[in-house]
Amino acid sequence: MGKLGKSRVSMLPVGGIGRVPLQEEAPVEQSFWQQELAGLRMVFCNWTGLLMIFVPLGFVGRVMAWNSLVIFGVNFLAILPMANMQFYAVEAVTLHVSPLVGGLIDAFLGKSVEQVMAIQCLRAGLSDVLKGNLMGSMHWCLLLVLGMSIFAAGCKHKTCKFNVQGASAQMTCQVVASIGIALPTMYGELPHISSDQVLLMSRACCFGLMGLYFCFIFFHLISHKETFVSAHEEAIVEEQKPDLSFPTSLALMVISIIVTSLNSQVLVDNIRGVCHTFNVPKEFIGGTLLPILGNTAEHVASVTAAIHDDMDFAILLAVNSATQIALFVVPLSVLWGWAFDEPMSLKYRTYDAAVMLLGTFLCAQVLQHGASNWLHGAMLMTVYLLIAVINFFLPQE
Repeated sequence: MGKLGKSRVSMLPVGGIGRVPLQEEAPVEQSFWQQELAGLRMVFCNWTGLLMIFVPLGFVGRVMAWNSLVIFGVNFLAILPMANMQFYAVEAVTLHVSPLVGGLIDAFLGKSVEQVMAIQCLRAGLSDVLKGNLMGSMHWCLLLVLGMSIFAAGCKHKTCKFNVQGASAQMTCQVVASIGIALPTMYGELPHISSDQVLLMSRACCFGLMGLYFCFIFFHLISHKETFVSAHEEAIVEEQKPDLSFPTSLALMVISIIVTSLNSQVLVDNIRGVCHTFNVPKEFIGGTLLPILGNTAEHVASVTAAIHDDMDFAILLAVNSATQIALFVVPLSVLWGWAFDEPMSLKYRTYDAAVMLLGTFLCAQVLQHGASNWLHGAMLMTVYLLIAVINFFLPQE
C-alpha cells in the first residue's frame, strides 16, 4: 500500500508478508489452476493465515457479550490477516492493469484499512481516537518503518545509498502535509477563535491537501516518474507476472475490505469499555495500537527490501505511506466527519503538532544526503519509542 506506481516493482507477500525481488526466480510454466492455487497459498498458508480463526470469534464474542478487552483483542487479531490479504490483493490487481491504472488503484485503495477505521471511529463518535490513529500511523511509517529499514540495511552495509531526488520529493510533500495539518492547531490557539471557525479552517485545509495529493500523483506517475524508478527496477517490472487472476485478486480485495469493516466495527465499539474498565488511555490505543493494523504488511515488506539492498523501494514504501495518510486519508477523514455530522477537525494538541513537525524534519534531515547508516535508523526508532511511551502517560481529555 502507498507505493503508487512503484507497486509493480514491489515484493508480494510470501509466507505472510514480504518477498524478495523477483529477478532471481526462474520462470516455471504452470497451468491456470496451479498458478491460482499457488497464489492462494501465499495468502492463506502462512502465519497470518492462522490468525483468520479470530475473524468469526470476533463476532461470536460480541454476540455472547464477552469482556470488552477480550472482544477488542480478538478483533484486533482478526484484522491483521485481513489487512495482509488486502495488501496482497491490491498488489495483485495492479499487476493486471497498466502502470498508470495500477498506480491510481494503489493511491486511493492502498490505505483502505485506515479509511475503514476512520469511518468506524466517526460512526462511534471517537474522533479523538481517529486523530490519534492517523497521527500514530504517520509516526509508525516515518520513524519506525523507515528507522528499522535503515537500521537493517546499515547492519549489512557500512553506508547505504539511495535515490536522493525521489526521497527529497516525497519528504517535501510530507513536510507540506505536516504544516497543513499543524496550521489549524496553531490557528485554534489564537484568542477569540471558536471551534466552528477551527472546523471551517480545517475543511479548507483539507481541500488544499487533497489538491496537493492529486498533484503528487501526477508528478509521481506521469510527469516525473523516472525520478522514482531506476533502469534496474524497470527490468524487474517487465519480468514480473501476477500470481492470481484478475477476478480472484479483485474478489480477495473486496472480501478483505468488507470483513475488515465488520471486525473493525466491533473493535471500535469496545474501545470505550477497554478505556474505562482497564484505564487504558485512548491516546495510546489510537496512537500506538491501531496503527499496527494498517501498516504491518508494509513494515515487513520495507525491511525485507532494505535487507535485500533495495533502499529506494524501502524508503518509497515507508515515506509514501506516510504521505498518503497525511495528504489523502487525513483530509478524507475530515470530510467523512462532515458527512456524518461529526466535528472532526485538524486541531490537535500543541504537543501532537510539535511531535509531528519534529519527526518529519528529522526524517528529512536523515534522507537529504542520499546515504544513511545504522545509526540513523537507531535515531528514528528511538524517537518513535519515546513517543509511544509518552502516549501511554498522556492525560485524557
